[in-house]
Amino acid sequence: MHDNQAGPTTVAEFARRYLSDRVLRPKTIKGYESLLNSRILPFFAQMTLSEVTLGQIKIWRASLDPATASTNAAAYRLLRSILQAAVEEELIARAPPKIRGAGNAPVRYVAIPATFEELAIIVEQMPERLRLLIIIAAFVGLREGELLELRRLDIDTSSGVIKVSRKIDKDANPNARGACVNCGRPISAPKTRSGIRTVHLPPPFWELLCDHLASYAAPGPTGLLFPGERTDHMSVRYLMDRYRPAREAAGRPDLTIHHLRHTALTLAGQHGATAAELQARAGHSSQAAMAIYQHATIERDRMLAARIGESYVAWARSAETPRAK
Repeated sequence: MHDNQAGPTTVAEFARRYLSDRVLRPKTIKGYESLLNSRILPFFAQMTLSEVTLGQIKIWRASLDPATASTNAAAYRLLRSILQAAVEEELIARAPPKIRGAGNAPVRYVAIPATFEELAIIVEQMPERLRLLIIIAAFVGLREGELLELRRLDIDTSSGVIKVSRKIDKDANPNARGACVNCGRPISAPKTRSGIRTVHLPPPFWELLCDHLASYAAPGPTGLLFPGERTDHMSVRYLMDRYRPAREAAGRPDLTIHHLRHTALTLAGQHGATAAELQARAGHSSQAAMAIYQHATIERDRMLAARIGESYVAWARSAETPRAK
């Protein structure tokens, strides 16, 4: 228990200590600080922790801009977490009761998955050295940072296996430990343990994978699958300068790289993936029971990739068949 002889702890004092005492990613810290400065502290800064009551929280929520519902919900979740931490440190007896639904925000935009036809146009419009990146994003579902950190040693061309164990941190300090020597891009493990995973590329794309390794990947076991022009990490700007015209050509200016990941997971769901299997393929934090399914998931993921591949081949054949006049 902390010594409170100097007086009751204010929300501002404890919130700052709450952030400094935790091992958080730079991007997470930046997000929390933004929520504190823009949403929480303007109302609660000078209050002591014990003065934060359910009534005060309700008044605070009513004062927030309803047009920023998602940010408001995130701010509420952070405030709850701070108050729970204060309880653990015995600075307050208990946190105010939880407001049902306050930590959730309605989804205003639902990403529309890309069709096979749209994906085919995008792939065709991309430079050849980037076509495999789009395929892996749209049919396997890797995140952008995971894609840009893939290396030869992560790939098994005989089985289409892709092992995900690292990512680049776009918003991290370039001087951080683990930064790429040549490009200053920090490399880290996925945010959660479930982010370290084994996934499968659908069989129709194995030949493209082999061709890409022979022509475009950097040399050596640790060579990047999608190197930049100097064999270091490709910049996001370089990628997007080439992706934007491709998605425009497909009539999908709304389709972000992250939406390609959404497409991949939608395909897996359409082909019978269970919730646990989708979580494993996506690398999302899973239920406690997820560990029970982990070994079976690897084989199921291979089967799902095969089914996705079969449906793609069927589409490709039908697209090549001349239409009856």
